[in-house]
Amino acid sequence: KTERPGTPPSGDLALPPGLTPPPPAKVVQAPVDGPKQNLASTDSAQYVALHNKIANKASSTKAQQVVSTLIDALKGAMFLNVDRVVKGGSIGKGTVIDGMADAELVFFLKGMPTQQQERWLPPLLRSVASTLAEGLGEDVAVDDVVVTEDSVRLFVEGLQPVDLRFSPDYGSYENTIKALKTQGPDARRWFAASFSEERTEFVSRQPAQIKMTIRLLKWWRDQQVWSSALTRPSDEILELVAIFSANQSTSEDVKTAIIKVMSRLARFDELRMMWSNFYSKNDVPVALFRHRPLLMDPVNPFVNVADPQVFEPSELMEAARTTNFFY
Repeated sequence: KTERPGTPPSGDLALPPGLTPPPPAKVVQAPVDGPKQNLASTDSAQYVALHNKIANKASSTKAQQVVSTLIDALKGAMFLNVDRVVKGGSIGKGTVIDGMADAELVFFLKGMPTQQQERWLPPLLRSVASTLAEGLGEDVAVDDVVVTEDSVRLFVEGLQPVDLRFSPDYGSYENTIKALKTQGPDARRWFAASFSEERTEFVSRQPAQIKMTIRLLKWWRDQQVWSSALTRPSDEILELVAIFSANQSTSEDVKTAIIKVMSRLARFDELRMMWSNFYSKNDVPVALFRHRPLLMDPVNPFVNVADPQVFEPSELMEAARTTNFFY
C-alpha cells in the first residue's frame, strides 16, 4: 500500500499523526465549550492511575498469544488460498482494555473475484463455518461458530467474539480504491474488510499518549447505559475523535486530552472531521460533504462513520455533557 499524506486545504481537512510523521496541526473547526462536568479539577494522576489499571499488559499479552494460536489453527483448517491475515480489533490496534480483548481477522485470498462479493461471499462464509464447526484442534477452544451477514463469528475461550472476514487480494490500496469506484452504493459495503490493513495501522501507529486517551474513552463508554446498539459509540468513533482532537493542539497531558475529546463528543452533531493520509478531497463523493455530523473513514472515501443509519448520537452527547468521567 502507498501512503499519501497530502496537504489539507485550510478549513476542510486535518492530517493526524497517522502512518506518516505528523505535520503541523491545522485547526479545522472552532473550539467548542466543554461538557458540564468538573473534569478540569481532577489531577492527571487520577487518569494515569485508571489507565494503568485498565491497560493490563499481562492480559493483553495473553490475548495476543491466543489470537496468534487461533490464526495458525485457522490456516491449517481452512481450504482457502490465503495471501495474508490482518489482525484488527483492539488487539491489532494495540488499544486493549482489561476484559475487552476483541479481534477481527481478515483473510486476503488469492484468486478470488474482485467484484460481486454479494454473490460469492455468503456461500463462502457458510462453507468456512461448516468446516470450523468440526473443531480447530486441542490448542484452541471454540465454543460456538455463527455466520453473520459478512463474517464468521467464533466464540473462543479467553477472547471476546472473533469475527473472521474475507477479501480478495487487490494487490495495493490504489487498486482497491479503483475497484471500489466502479461499484454502486449497495455493493460498496462489501469492501469494508478490504481496507482492514490500512484502518488498523492508522490507529496502531498512533503515539502512546493518543492510545492512552482511546483506552480511557472506551472504559468511560462501558460505564454508561445505552438504550441500543445504534446509540452506543463504536470503538472506531472514539478512536477517530481522539486522534483528530489530539492533532488540533500541541502536546498535552491526558486530562486535557480527555476534556477536549469530551467537548467534541458533547457537540457530536456539529462534527466535520476529514483526513488526507490516503485519499484526497476529490475522491470523496460531493453528497458526503453535506452530511452532519461528518466523521470520515480515514481510509475509505465513501464512508461517513457517523452516518445516522449506523449511529444515533443524542445519548452520547448527553452523557458527554452531564456525566463525571470517573463515575
